[in-house]
Amino acid sequence: MKKVSVLLTFLLAYSCMLAHLVQGKEADTFSISLVQQATVKKMEGREVTYEHYTVKKGDYIWRLLRQRGLLKRPDLAVLISLLKTMNRSLTNLDLIHPGQTILIPLNITPLKGYGEREEIFQESIMGISSLEDVSFEHYTVRPGDSLTMIARNRYKLPAGHLYDEYLELVRKLNPTLKDLDLIYPNQVIKLPIYSPEIVRMPIKVEKIERDLRKTKITPIEDTGRILSLRQKLRDIFTQMGEEWIDTGEQFIPLKSGAQINLKAESFPTLNLSNGRRLIIDIKDELPEDICQLIESDWEDYRIVHLAPQDDLTAVMDKILSASNYYKVLRSGEQFRIGGDIEISIAGDWVIVPYRGGPGSTDTIIVISLISNPSEKTPGILSAYLKRLGIQVIEYPDFSAHEDMKEEIPIQEKIKIEKDMDFPLATLLLNLAGQPFSSKVKIPVYQGESAKFNLIIQADLFFNRKGKDCIIDLTGLSPAILSLLGKHHFLVLSLASEKDVNRMTELILDFLGLPFDSKPHHLLAAARDETRSITLSIPGISFHDQEGERILATDTKVPVEIVSFLNQKGYNLLELRQFQDQKQNQTRGGQ
Repeated sequence: MKKVSVLLTFLLAYSCMLAHLVQGKEADTFSISLVQQATVKKMEGREVTYEHYTVKKGDYIWRLLRQRGLLKRPDLAVLISLLKTMNRSLTNLDLIHPGQTILIPLNITPLKGYGEREEIFQESIMGISSLEDVSFEHYTVRPGDSLTMIARNRYKLPAGHLYDEYLELVRKLNPTLKDLDLIYPNQVIKLPIYSPEIVRMPIKVEKIERDLRKTKITPIEDTGRILSLRQKLRDIFTQMGEEWIDTGEQFIPLKSGAQINLKAESFPTLNLSNGRRLIIDIKDELPEDICQLIESDWEDYRIVHLAPQDDLTAVMDKILSASNYYKVLRSGEQFRIGGDIEISIAGDWVIVPYRGGPGSTDTIIVISLISNPSEKTPGILSAYLKRLGIQVIEYPDFSAHEDMKEEIPIQEKIKIEKDMDFPLATLLLNLAGQPFSSKVKIPVYQGESAKFNLIIQADLFFNRKGKDCIIDLTGLSPAILSLLGKHHFLVLSLASEKDVNRMTELILDFLGLPFDSKPHHLLAAARDETRSITLSIPGISFHDQEGERILATDTKVPVEIVSFLNQKGYNLLELRQFQDQKQNQTRGGQ
């Protein structure tokens, strides 16, 4: 029986150096192998070692090949072809069933005397007139490789020509290769192509030159831009906890039995935690039909094409648009979290990767591109937000420098002295710098010849701007209050007031101190509010006698926010400690 086989492999290469483009000797960036086998003749002139395998639940072909290390073989396309030939019942390589027995080829060795290859070799290599006539490919050496093994497995060379013409040609194409027996992993060597199955597709240099002129980017500048862009994307997505792969080679099997190989340097892959896989086409060189093949076979794959003029912001927009995250907000949009302390989250991007379940909070990632250390969110606040499930990523990370390490500040609050009479009012008088006396007996009314008099006990007494003032906290009767008014006393009665916020406002107003009772909106970083995190803290702010800003609030404030307030120039007065505190002194007799 005659063998009928069709093997089509497209190899597309792009080197960032224009000189290399002109020479047409660029390294491969991707290839697609399409294999279809109709009939068999002596296993295609090869000796095949294989195993019988009984399919188990959860198995699929590509996992079986990966477990046996076969996906990294240079002759993988031939191996897949033989796999289909040896298992005629496998009409679809993606469909295997538990209990099914399949034959898995493990090793392929050419049979001696297979003359068809010799004729091809004579035409494709021995007839060359100079090295310029040789089509070659760049090959990256893997652990355990040898030149003879690579040539035999990759091109099925006849033994008679392997050790003479072919290896001599390898030596000429690789003048730095002094000893053909000494090659090492990751070394890149030029291999003469000996196969009618490999069809090189040269880059159109004129188009590349035209594109470069349009964008005014030289090849060297473009190389630096791409390396810098890859590094930035790797840093950002790694901080997000996503997997960024930009080294090695990726194999993408197709349902038809085809396979697409991508060089990760040119096509980094982003494996997202939600299952989406993004192939980043950095140079916009992946043909649209190849993209359609991948996306039509794999619903979780998406191709993201970048343009030469794209900056980091444009690139991030494209990637996040294809990410399938639950929610992505751009600059100017805010994500609000309620509570005693309301948080408005804004940045260049605010990302909710996936929706939280019932009773759980959403994980939120906020990414901001900053230009100097002053735009950085304080580390103590970032730590607090992280406890709430909010991850702050600011790029570049200036804190990575030794001199930018942030020390954890001491949290300072206004302390209350123990056993203080009328603690809230007394504290506010002290902060205002107002001298006063407590539990003072004041003669209000005295009759003729001292036959009768009226003396009351004032809880807090002081003179302000020539006026005698009393703050009553234990409860003078309405008649006494009226009498005090007739004798020109200024009285603030707080005995019936239970709300500490209202008490604070009344005392400050009585003392003539300006204050602000609106929620205080504090920006986390020195950036525009459309790109920064904002904390809204309820409370009453005022200045003490020394000009220090005080924020009085009955909200429970975490220690990280206390430190943040200190950094913003606020001293915290916790009013909640007064809420249930009883006055420790009762009103004396009149």
